[in-house]
Parts: sequence; structure tokens; C-alpha cells
Amino acid sequence: MTDIVITNWFHKPLNMKSKRLQEAAISQFRELPSRKAVKKAIKNGRIFINGERGETQNWVKIGDRLSLEESVIVNSENYSNNFHKISVIWEDEYGACVIKNAGLETNGISKVTLEKVCYNILKYSNLPDSVATPRTVHRLDKATHGLVLIAKTLSMASELGKSFEKREVIKSYTALIEGSPRLSFCEINIPINGKFASSKIEIIGSTKWPVFGTATLVNIHPKTGRKHQIRKHLAMIGHPIIGDNLYCGALKYTGQGLFLACTRLQFTHPITRESMDLETDLPRKFKHIIHKLNLS
Repeated sequence: MTDIVITNWFHKPLNMKSKRLQEAAISQFRELPSRKAVKKAIKNGRIFINGERGETQNWVKIGDRLSLEESVIVNSENYSNNFHKISVIWEDEYGACVIKNAGLETNGISKVTLEKVCYNILKYSNLPDSVATPRTVHRLDKATHGLVLIAKTLSMASELGKSFEKREVIKSYTALIEGSPRLSFCEINIPINGKFASSKIEIIGSTKWPVFGTATLVNIHPKTGRKHQIRKHLAMIGHPIIGDNLYCGALKYTGQGLFLACTRLQFTHPITRESMDLETDLPRKFKHIIHKLNLS
């Protein structure tokens, strides 16, 4: 049994004196990063409020004691495999930036997620508003490789979240797409799910490729952050990302997954005001195309 005393909320609104258990318990324990995870734990009778088994409709207030009954231990072999995939490229008392490999969920209720791995590899913050579990400030699709920012304090989570909302974080992606676009640069402004969405595409080079005849390496700079925005935009202009079985056409290239990676993040540290410019290399599956284009 794991016990904590509630000192603050991790789910908006943050200024409430009390909340229902299904919202109050979100992120209070590293196993419960979402409402869905909390509801499952409540259903299984694992959460207690001041020693009494909790129900969804129960109210919880600041100062109450929550207890979480232990669950089945994560398969150690699977956890270890994902653990060693994570590299930390920057870290301080407020946050960190890590590299997520394709195949690992960013967060959620999966047994192994990036957030759960970060709990074990990042240094604990001793600041007054530190969070029990490091929190991802944004997310990458499970199939996407690349940089993810992590918050270790409430202030970092809040301020970085605002930076993303205001589009102050500059994100750079690299992808390998089907075919050969005629333009060297373009800006795609096509709404996604009725909302404004914009992506800038810069052509790096094209070469021969199995199945499609030609493949092109591109840099993408999304202005907005809609779900699957880059994948949808490239498919909309007739050049889906290689390995994207969700938005591709009839022809499919399988075996190496999605050729999409977040390679650079630029932003102002919201607490120290330092200019941050974080970069990482492309994953191994891009090695062949980089060699063919003489970019190495």
C-alpha cells in the first residue's frame, strides 16, 4: 500500500478546495496519470480515502490521505527493454528532455510508458512544487521517435504548457515521404477536425526507393499541434510518410515502422529564461537514406 497526503491537484481546475475522487487522484500516484487509470483503480477497489475504500462519487479535499493498493508488478523483462531505450539529453531541477523511441507510449495506462520510465531515470526535484511523477508536457505518437519535454515541478508543467499553447515552442521534425514533390518548400494550411492547422515542409533530397520508386527526405515545422497533423497533412498533398499504414495509399512499405522523428525543440526556459535549443540525431532506420543522399 502506498500512502500520500494531498497538498495540491494535478488536474485543472487547480484552485478547488475539494474534488471527486476520479479527478482528485489523477497523477497523485505514478501509476495513475489519467482519469481512465484512476477509474480503473477505483473499479478494482485499489484506492482508499483516509483508510476507507473509495468510490467514484466520493469527495476528496486538500489534506486528505489517499492510499493505493499494489497492483500486479510490471513484467521486468519488458520494462527493462524500454528502460534502456531512453536517453536524457538535458535535465535540471525543473524539467528534462528525453528521447522517446518508436513503439513506446508517451503516457497513459499502458504498463510501460515514457512517463513511468522517466520516474526511474530522472533525478527527483527538491523544489517545493515538485511532482511525485515526472509529467510529459506534450506527446508524440507511439510510432514516432524523438524529443519529449518533461516537467518535474508544477510551475514548469504549467508554464511550458502555456508556451505550447501560445506556439512559442519551435518544433522540427524529419520524415521520409512517398514520391518526389515538385516544390522545394511549401506551407500546408489545411484544417484538421475543423481547426486551423499549419505545417511548413522543406525538401532535403530524393532518391530511389522500393515499392514507391522514389522517396524524399523532408524537414517539417508544424506551427500548430493537432493530432496526427504532420501525417495527415503529408497524406493530403499526396505524399504520405513511409511506414504510415494509417494514412498511406494502396502501396505499403513495412518492416521498419514510421519514418518520422522529432529532432529539434527550441524554446525559452519558463523559469530561468535561458534560451534552449535541443537536438538529437535521426534514428538508425534513416541511416540508409542519409547515406544515399550523402548527408552523413
